[in-house]
Amino acid sequence: MIAKIRRLFVQFLVNTKDEEQGFLKLFIAKRLIHGAATALLGVFVPIYIYTITGESFYIVGGYYAVVSLAYVLMLVPGMQIMNGIGFRKALVIGGVASVATYSLLYWMDSAEDVWLLLGLLAGLTVIFRVFHWVPYHVDFTLFTSDGQRGRSVGITYATIAFMGVVGPILAGYIIQNSGYNALFAVAIVLLVLATISYAFVPDTDEKFTWTFKRTVQNLFAKKYRPMTSSMFASGLENTFNLIVWPIFLYEIFDGNVFDIGVVSTLVVGLTIIIQLGLGSYIDKKKNSGAKTLRIGSTLYAVGWVFKIFVLSIAQVFFVGLYHSITRIFVRTPIDTTLYDMSADQGHYVDEFSLLREMSVHIGRVLGLVIVVSLSLFVSIEWTFILAALASVALNMVYATRAVRKK
Repeated sequence: MIAKIRRLFVQFLVNTKDEEQGFLKLFIAKRLIHGAATALLGVFVPIYIYTITGESFYIVGGYYAVVSLAYVLMLVPGMQIMNGIGFRKALVIGGVASVATYSLLYWMDSAEDVWLLLGLLAGLTVIFRVFHWVPYHVDFTLFTSDGQRGRSVGITYATIAFMGVVGPILAGYIIQNSGYNALFAVAIVLLVLATISYAFVPDTDEKFTWTFKRTVQNLFAKKYRPMTSSMFASGLENTFNLIVWPIFLYEIFDGNVFDIGVVSTLVVGLTIIIQLGLGSYIDKKKNSGAKTLRIGSTLYAVGWVFKIFVLSIAQVFFVGLYHSITRIFVRTPIDTTLYDMSADQGHYVDEFSLLREMSVHIGRVLGLVIVVSLSLFVSIEWTFILAALASVALNMVYATRAVRKK
């Protein structure tokens, strides 16, 4: 496993083409350094916000809904700012915002006015997302090529998973023995290094040309509708994966963060080998993506149904392992296809990436509103049915390719 990661990494190192070197620098900054911080923080940030706000799920859900809504509204103004400064500087600004975000989290547990700081935290998170995700998606598209993109996606996710083996258990140990502040301090150091690394990512010559009105029109345009619908479903499903499930784990484990880290580590570690091979398989088998996603999304949806009935730590492990494996067969073909479609847009690659981000976070907003509302009447695990339905809807991304080819 480690040998395969090293061999793939060396292939990028020895290739002197500009786009491969651009991918390597982006990969180091985002997936190695920034990814290490993300692996540590992982499931624990929603749990932390949940604990400092009195363990009120509706407050956590409302917070993340407001953040996603503000992000959607600020994307177009943010892209217009990036027209003047370029994507490299935008990535650096996003990195600074991420450092500020976790510096604020460092002080929040001892602050007297948590609610005021929660608003400031939301603002910093929006700044990070605006100046980070669209530039990252555009750069990833431009720094990879057709026929190799699946492998790039594969090694990217395998690296995330590899760090995810160490991250959760280490984070759980740090929190249990030294508290959340020690975890945030480590993450801040890593994010500072990532911010410096973003300054070395090659700049790209892309300009955002749409107005806010035209962006909204294209968000609902027929030619983009399958993609935006699929990403809407992706955002809705991510609501459960990134926010609802961690809080559910916190309740199942009675607040034992170290046990959460141990189980998360075991689940992630056993899925890496599959991830490494799937990206290459999709590159070689040109028509395999749709079939892989169709089967994978069905199995993944079943996993959400299984999670409704989780009652013990052992069940969390086995259902989590099953769900993590089936997720690979969903995310790899989806992301490979999306980056392929982005490359086909020509100079509209940044506009396409913006529509992708908008759709994802509109899905998150709606998902959070529904989940928070339902949680007032039913146990939170029964809302996983909505995640299962959203998982099946991810297949709509391939309809976009059909429209484009036609």
